[in-house]
Amino acid sequence: MNKNTLLYRLCFAFALFLLAPGAAAQDLPPKLAELWVLEIEPGQGEAFRAGVKAHVAFRQELGDPRPWQAYVPLLGDNLNRFVVRHCCFEWADADTYRQWDEDHPEVGAHYVEHVAPHTASAAHFFETIDWANSHWSDAGGPYSLFAITEFRVTPGNSGAFDEARVKLSQIAIQNGWASDDHAWLWLSSIGGEPTQAIAIPHRDFASLAGRQPTFADFLAERMGSPEKAAEMMQSLMSAVATIDYQIWEHQPDLSMPEQE
Repeated sequence: MNKNTLLYRLCFAFALFLLAPGAAAQDLPPKLAELWVLEIEPGQGEAFRAGVKAHVAFRQELGDPRPWQAYVPLLGDNLNRFVVRHCCFEWADADTYRQWDEDHPEVGAHYVEHVAPHTASAAHFFETIDWANSHWSDAGGPYSLFAITEFRVTPGNSGAFDEARVKLSQIAIQNGWASDDHAWLWLSSIGGEPTQAIAIPHRDFASLAGRQPTFADFLAERMGSPEKAAEMMQSLMSAVATIDYQIWEHQPDLSMPEQE
């Protein structure tokens, strides 16, 4: 994918995806998320979903303190993936949850019996969330689709990428783009290939069409010209090696109820 296409994709992502601008650091939500990426055995999709549903119910009965949420991909040729994710917590909370898990060995045994036989592989990751440069609003929901644009930054260019995305984000936050209709979340992976991503929530497929003006229009107005806006966007994209765009669909029937 060429850099012009990448630039268009990023503008599209900004134009589409719980934080008030200027919030103090101590007011920010916890910055960590944990996720498991499961690969479903070919031909085992129905059995896998039945196993996950039973396992979710079992965890609820035992009082699992984490409301794990499930998602499946909608694009590409690798649709056998299944993501289970929990957000948000601090590192110390991971110790507390590990203790809960160790105190309930029957949870692991239940997984081995009901889910593992239908799973080809499993991968485990943490994510950090840059709340200060994100703008999340539940008011635009309820959300069922999440557009995720992943950036693999060229080695040695992480600083340039971060500088550009902070500038772009703060222009959006401080100049009125951030709203109930324009929400986004910046994520960085911990584990696996270093990746940064922007997540954009959507109520339905219709909302993927976007609205006018676009973020590119907004940025051009704030910067004084389309050329200056394109130069700022290019400062971010010049640090990117590859990009991947995926739409993930929330699976309420395979998720745990969100805690009040």
